[in-house]
Parts: sequence; C-alpha cells; structure tokens
Amino acid sequence: MHFITAEMAKRGKTRFFSVGLSRLSEHRGDTRADLAPRANRVEYVDGVECFLWRTSWHPFNMRRPALAPVEESLFWLYRRLIPRIPRQWLREADMVFIESGMAPVFIEDVRKLNPAARIIYLASDDLDVIDAAGTIKRRFRANFDSIDTVRLPSRLLQDGMPHNRTSYFIPHGIDRTIAQNDYPTPYGNRRSCVSVGSMLFDASFFTIASSLFPDIDFHVIGAGKAANGLSAGNIIVHEEMPFAQTLPYVQHAAFGVAPYLDRQTPRYLIDTSLKLRQFGMFGIPAVCPEFALGDQEGRYGYRPGVPETIRDAIDKALAHRAPIRPHMLGWDEVVDRIIAPKAYADTSL
Repeated sequence: MHFITAEMAKRGKTRFFSVGLSRLSEHRGDTRADLAPRANRVEYVDGVECFLWRTSWHPFNMRRPALAPVEESLFWLYRRLIPRIPRQWLREADMVFIESGMAPVFIEDVRKLNPAARIIYLASDDLDVIDAAGTIKRRFRANFDSIDTVRLPSRLLQDGMPHNRTSYFIPHGIDRTIAQNDYPTPYGNRRSCVSVGSMLFDASFFTIASSLFPDIDFHVIGAGKAANGLSAGNIIVHEEMPFAQTLPYVQHAAFGVAPYLDRQTPRYLIDTSLKLRQFGMFGIPAVCPEFALGDQEGRYGYRPGVPETIRDAIDKALAHRAPIRPHMLGWDEVVDRIIAPKAYADTSL
C-alpha cells in the first residue's frame, strides 16, 4: 500500500487514511503505536497528506455467532465516527483505494459519500485467512458490486472473491533502484542472515537454526512481540525500523529467511510475500517453509519445527552460487496496470 501510494503521489494529489488504531489495538501490539501522539491530524510525508485515525476503541471479531448483532452494531457506530477531514477527502477523491483488512467495511460509505469515485480494492489478503470479523466479510460481499476494479496480487486469491468479473491479476512490484546502491555492511566479520517483518512469524525457526549453525548470526528485524524469548547469543533482535534502514541487512546477508508459521498458511504467499521478493531482487537465496516455495529460483524449503529439514535448507542456501534474477514489475508498472488493467494482457485471469 505504501509503495502504491508513493507512486500515486508522483501523478497527482494523494491522501492516505489509516484506520483501526486504538488503545485496544495498541495493547495487542499494533506496530503503529509509536505514532499515536501524531494521530488525528493531517501530516505531510513525502508529498502525501496522511491521517492516522486513533480512537479509544475499535470494533473487532467477536467470533461467537450469538454476538454477531453486537459486532454489527459496533462496526456501524465506528463507521459513523469517521473524522471530518478524511470524510471530506473521500468526497473529493477521483479514485479510492481500499485494502483488505478492516477497510472493506467502509465500501458502502465511500460509495454514498462519492457516487462518482472509482473504487479500487487491493486484495492483499483473503479475509478468511486473516480472520476478519464476520461483519467485515458480510459487508464486503454485500457491497462487492460497488467496487470498480479488484486487484489480485496472486491468482490464488480469486477464490475469495464473490465473482471475477472486475478482477485482474497484478503482482506486487519492486523498486529496482534500491538494489543498485552499495550499502555498508552492518554485519562486521560474522556470516549473517536476516528476517524482516512480523507476519506469521515463527520464532521456533531461529531457536532451532541458531543451535544448528552457531557460526552464523541470525538477525530478526521488526518481529515485535513474536520475537520475545529469542535469547541465543547468535540471534540479534532489532526493533522495527524504516524500510530504507533494512536494505543493508538484506544486501549483505548470506541468505534471507521468511519464517512463516504453519497454520494452514495460504498458498498465495508464494506470490505475495514481499520479503521473498526483496531477497530475490537483491539476488540472495531465501530459506522458507516448503508451502511458500512456488517455482521461484533461489528458494530452499523446510518443514517448520523439523530440524533436519531446516539444516538442509540452510546448507543449500549457503551453497547457492547461480545468479538469481526473478522477473518483477516496477511499482510504476504495477500502478499503470491498476489504473488501466484492460490495457495489459498480462492482467487477465
């Protein structure tokens, strides 16, 4: 979403409205918690008008069918509380991008506020997979035909859509220029690998791998609470850092790690994992669970929790010598396809 926003900002006035931050979400480990003092006002960042909406509470998945009416009521109230400034932004917009998560519950409101706007749905995840509240899924289905364009970064996501008449396959992009820079190594003389991000983070991988390879340092960046308890001497845990600061860690890593949990994890991660795409862009091999391998070159799979498969995957990654040059679109090409998908044959499902 951030990369698409940055590209849109090159083309015209662009605004970013982020929802779901509250005291409740902060208690549960929301990675935006450090931005709380800057919430509920407009900030200009890299040419983008930004508004982070923070409330004392926000609706959530109540899970029990008997509580569905309560859940519906809380979401209804939350929708009515949209602040004045982002409400005005929605009225003025030519295009409104809505990303999977909590935002689909606002599709109906966007259409009422701005009947002429083009609504583009970015299906970053399947709503069932991310355990979205029943209310969100019901409102999404009920208002699906109000969406003008559905962007799927993986063809495997199309089964989660009510229909495919407005859906297009447009994979994630990459900023090729970042791999052209020569960054100073952050590792010193130790051979090191890196993991970046917190999505479906499996801490047990590092507990096992660090003991199997004591001569390798395992750098874990931005895993949040999921990394609590990782204490081996060759595991270095870093707080979340700006994207640009992670790049030296990736460029100089012996290999990258995508330590996804095995929780019926969706196959579309084969296509949508930005960390795996980033490793490929920098030409370093990747170690990941077998379910995330796909047919991409330079990926070596293991079975979560099985030490001998972890050892084998890391050994193969360390032995990899062939160039890794996966084909990837630039973010400008991604946005071109999102705006005019019918102009590109490769968007067809």
